[in-house]
Amino acid sequence: METTWTVLSTALVAYALGSFPTAYLVGRLARGIDLRTAGEGNVGARNTFHEVGPWWGVGVTALDMGKGAAVALLYGRSPLWQLAVGAAFLVIGHAYPVWLRFVGGKGLASAGGFSVALFPWSGLVAAGAGGVAWLLTRRFLPTLVIVAVLIFACAPLFGYEWPVILVALGAFALVALKRVVDEPRMRRIEAETGWDRVRGGTRP
Repeated sequence: METTWTVLSTALVAYALGSFPTAYLVGRLARGIDLRTAGEGNVGARNTFHEVGPWWGVGVTALDMGKGAAVALLYGRSPLWQLAVGAAFLVIGHAYPVWLRFVGGKGLASAGGFSVALFPWSGLVAAGAGGVAWLLTRRFLPTLVIVAVLIFACAPLFGYEWPVILVALGAFALVALKRVVDEPRMRRIEAETGWDRVRGGTRP
């Protein structure tokens, strides 16, 4: 019974944190738009960056990473299975928030924040490389991808344990799965808005 309660409470807390609709609220309050139907149709940092404004996108990235970091800090010293439950429901909450009728984002920034909190030295290296990538490209998505890849590439070098690394990788696998599930809806919205999938933003 105690284990069942631990699973349920962990899932509920992680889901509640993940489901906080940061990008949606920013879109509504800052520009009066619904990011579920604007731009690429994703309730996330990249869509916020292009459809609401760069600094708004940066803010959403930070807050969504904070959601992931909170879950990692809550369960980072718990048994591995509990950390895995927290990681899974963090992404599920972001992807399927009850507050938005279960139409959410992918969870990339949340999974990233979760990983940075678990592997802070790797996160520091990845953040530095991401800063350089941003200065060179001025593109939001490639910068995030570089940061995510380097977090995991560097984690073993700093001695972080492989079971924990695999839990964090599992969170990113759920992000990728949500991307596949969302593909038909996003293509339909992109066709309506003129979204440029390669560079981001809507075409003139």
